[in-house]
Amino acid sequence: MTGIEPFIAHVVPFTLVATRLLGLFIFAPILTSASIPTQARVFLALMFTAAIYPSIPVHFAEVNIDLMGLLPILISETLIGVCVGLIASIPIMTLQLAGHLTGFQMGLSMATVYNPEFDTNSDVVGETLFYLGFAIFLTVGGLEMTYAALLSTFENVPLGGMAISSVPLETYIGLANSGFEMALRVSGPAMAMVFLVMVAMGFVMKTMPEINVMSVGFAVKIVVGLLATIMALQVIANVASDETIRILTILGEWVRGLSARGS
Repeated sequence: MTGIEPFIAHVVPFTLVATRLLGLFIFAPILTSASIPTQARVFLALMFTAAIYPSIPVHFAEVNIDLMGLLPILISETLIGVCVGLIASIPIMTLQLAGHLTGFQMGLSMATVYNPEFDTNSDVVGETLFYLGFAIFLTVGGLEMTYAALLSTFENVPLGGMAISSVPLETYIGLANSGFEMALRVSGPAMAMVFLVMVAMGFVMKTMPEINVMSVGFAVKIVVGLLATIMALQVIANVASDETIRILTILGEWVRGLSARGS
């Protein structure tokens, strides 16, 4: 038994570190993809834990670590990963929302495709902007910055030291407000063009009632909306890139703020 005791002493901290990493796989982009099997995600989290465990400062908060007290500690560790992953995923979800608004105004709400990332259906414009945001997130190093932010929490927050009061609710509210604003900015050009088309259709219908405006106008709205979206893609990419970097910077500031609260 003497040879096993040093390994047993590391079972609990290793489990808590793995739990914090597993929380990242709930909301973080790419890591939470439904196309990755659950067993593979768990195995990937264990691999990450084995890679970083020897080099991180493993220290516990002043809590009783026993069988009954382990469950709230596990929830606390999962909460840290969830907060980091949720903040990092906001830019991508914002672009998808902009695509939904654009597609709905164009009349493409019935043209849905399967999104393996969320295991659900969404319209084609929303999927296009979603994958654009996905590519921007990878291009600016979002995955690396998200993972680095989670690693920084081990220096700032002891195992079992995450409190409910540390959840960045105000940050989430602020990012949600800015996300809705960016979604409207991204979808604005296409929505404005579609609106002008609908106004023109109204004039045509009143002046030339013999023209079947409904059947013609439906196709015109789609064409005009797609053209406006394509022409604005470069601007959308620039705006989304700036917003992604800003949100990842806010994520880093929140992680550093945890150290200030802890001290």
